[in-house]
Amino acid sequence: MIWYTVVVGLVGLVVLDYAWGLAKHIRVARRSGLPYVIALDQPNILFMVLFGTTLLPYMISWLPPWLADIMNDNLGSFRWRVKNRQTKRYGGVYLNVSPHGIRCSVGDAAVVSQIVNARHDFPKPVFQYRILDMYGPNIVTCEDKEWSHHRRHTATTFHEKNNDLVWRESIRQAREMADYWQETYPVNIPHGSGFTIQETREDLHKLTLNVISSAGFGVDMPFKPIPQDSLKSTEDIFKDSPTPPAGFDFTFRSVVSYMNVKIATMALANKILPTWVPRVLLPFLKDDFAAYRDLDQYLQKLISVNKSGVTGTETASNLIEGMLLSRRPDDAKDPGLTDREVISNMHIFTIAGHETTATTSRFALLLLALDQDVQDWVYNGIVEATKNEPSDVKDWDYERIFPKLVTPLCVMLETMRLYPPVITVPKWTGETPSTIHYRGKDYVLEPHVKVSLNAGSLHYSEEYWGRDAALFQPQRWDVCNHESFLAQNADMPGLAGPGLEYPTIHKPVRGAYLPFSDGFRACLGKKFAQVELVAALAVLLRDYRVELADNSEEGRGNACRILDKSTSVLTLAMRESVPLLFRKR
Repeated sequence: MIWYTVVVGLVGLVVLDYAWGLAKHIRVARRSGLPYVIALDQPNILFMVLFGTTLLPYMISWLPPWLADIMNDNLGSFRWRVKNRQTKRYGGVYLNVSPHGIRCSVGDAAVVSQIVNARHDFPKPVFQYRILDMYGPNIVTCEDKEWSHHRRHTATTFHEKNNDLVWRESIRQAREMADYWQETYPVNIPHGSGFTIQETREDLHKLTLNVISSAGFGVDMPFKPIPQDSLKSTEDIFKDSPTPPAGFDFTFRSVVSYMNVKIATMALANKILPTWVPRVLLPFLKDDFAAYRDLDQYLQKLISVNKSGVTGTETASNLIEGMLLSRRPDDAKDPGLTDREVISNMHIFTIAGHETTATTSRFALLLLALDQDVQDWVYNGIVEATKNEPSDVKDWDYERIFPKLVTPLCVMLETMRLYPPVITVPKWTGETPSTIHYRGKDYVLEPHVKVSLNAGSLHYSEEYWGRDAALFQPQRWDVCNHESFLAQNADMPGLAGPGLEYPTIHKPVRGAYLPFSDGFRACLGKKFAQVELVAALAVLLRDYRVELADNSEEGRGNACRILDKSTSVLTLAMRESVPLLFRKR
């Protein structure tokens, strides 16, 4: 009877705390004057690890559409599925109110531009990024002076010399991947040859990892696995082999792949779990502990390799060299990045940089397979851009050819519009109130209000993209397409946002396109990613037509279903595979 009373009392206290918190935040929401939606608390990381990919989506699927949208909008992993339906209901700026806080959802481009350029009024909520600072502070997880310190020593590493290396390495990797596919998965096709790839994810991740290993870390890696007995030099331990090198549980590629997929459990095991808990009592987290250790050791070895080749007089040819060369030991105010800070930034470049490009490539190939007319337009653009160039792609010149590859660039921009790698750019009001100007009125957001710049709402808005906003139409970006809805913005100043600096493409209104974020904290590696993906697409599509392996009505429906069910863990990605057929042109 006593235990029953205790349990009932505790439940009562939880319910009371829940109700009091909800009532308090509803009052705050009403004071703002903005529309608001009452939502349940966002589940913590442990709940999402256990149930986020199975039980939760199943439960939500049984809810009425309006309630499912509220639930999905409040869950970071599923927010993209809502698209712009909530902004149609509540407007471009509205509040999500829960018992433990308020989140302001922004789907209005003008308000986005205000927020990203008001760095001190709307700082980055670095407390939300604990999952990404497993190896220490870095350019993504810092704010204020610490962020300036990291940015000063990482931004200068992204330059045209490095982009030229990205170009050459992307071409090499794409060609080696295609050759590997042709050797390994050949199929007999009427009137030609080709191959069927059941799952593109692993190999596209390998391609992008190999590119960043070369252009980012100075380690050249062949696409095909190499025999274990050929690992002789220090650099060879990074190359893909059938089994891990001595002293490791993972190969370099497999540990990066593991972290991309299991980053939530790795953060739980190595960042959230108290250090006094004996690891032997947690055998189910054994791989997470091993992956954390192995990646740290790999990154330390990469620093050692690059230190031996740095003299302090040359221009950096890769990202690590750039961070090492930026050190100024005699500068008492900012001598440069420590080894631990270099490792943490390398970790971010590795898991974030190559993951976003790989998932975008995967989306792009499937979208092109679903729309052969668009693929023909892309192919014709590639042929036109390279018609007077060497027939061997390895001889393609970056400075001359990349600016002419408009159609694959348009594919990348459109793919990232419909399937943005990062579905929400988070900000918050910090310790003081902050004001936004929305539709002719000022609204005050009180302290500690989280702010979500909602890429799904913005990217699917007919106001910014026209009636066909929900359709895959890369042609909308081509400056030669005068019928594009975006053509009306041609005379508007200040539209060249991050990733949109090219004269060959149309621009949306500023704040309506956020794959690379915007403002002070825009992505440093945007051109690195664009050069990489454009080069890889050009190589593949010049020589192969990509189709669905099952092009029946049922097969197309299944592909569309998989696209629609994409969810976000580290980035937005498909959670099932769609087999693709590559037909030799």
